[in-house]
Amino acid sequence: MKSIRLSDRSKRVHLSKIKTQNISIKTCALLFVLLFPLIQLEAQRYFPPGYLNDNSDWWSSVVDTQKINIKVQHRLPAPSNLQILGIDLDASRFNYFQNIFSKLGQANITSRSDGAESREQICYISSGSAEKVHLIFEHSEIFYSFYLFSGGTEWTGSDRCVSSDLITESFGTAAGMHLGQSRKEIETMFGQPSATYDNRSLYSFEGERTKEGLIWTVDVRVDARFENSKLTYLAISRSEVN
Repeated sequence: MKSIRLSDRSKRVHLSKIKTQNISIKTCALLFVLLFPLIQLEAQRYFPPGYLNDNSDWWSSVVDTQKINIKVQHRLPAPSNLQILGIDLDASRFNYFQNIFSKLGQANITSRSDGAESREQICYISSGSAEKVHLIFEHSEIFYSFYLFSGGTEWTGSDRCVSSDLITESFGTAAGMHLGQSRKEIETMFGQPSATYDNRSLYSFEGERTKEGLIWTVDVRVDARFENSKLTYLAISRSEVN
């Protein structure tokens, strides 16, 4: 009789464990059903259309220049240095991409990363030259930028670049800065660099502007890169805070 009672107890314990497991499985399934729509909403919030989860955009200086400590020059370059094809970084906060679309045509917006390194980009490419010239516009949480370069390796999303007849090997900023210029010519326009690294000249400018009685601090950064003593890459970025 004792062995039979032990067997019955074992059965009851086993059945109890099965019931507990079933309840746990059902609870997990119910939680998944309830939480799945929220998970989808979060995914949509953090990964908008056009999002690419990589940093293959080697030309972007959003991450790069934040890590380089260079001397700030307390002056601002001429406003014409911040203009290209009639697009002005000085007015960048207002309909930035829409102003570009009106000049160069519609293009897809690419989003990358998040937080301080998040950035949105639109890319245009020359249509006729043998060596393609890229003109890319970008904005982050801090800076509004444009990039002008030729050559370089492909990156994820480069197939989204839109061809434009307005982009040629000889065009450049309103100040006359363009690809193919020498380092000396760039220094004639901007003065002595804040820092130099091999075939690269970096500038960091800071100054103040007054708008509607408020004083704004303006930050301008220039990244010029050379190959065979000729400019092949130019990045100009601007930000302002009050």
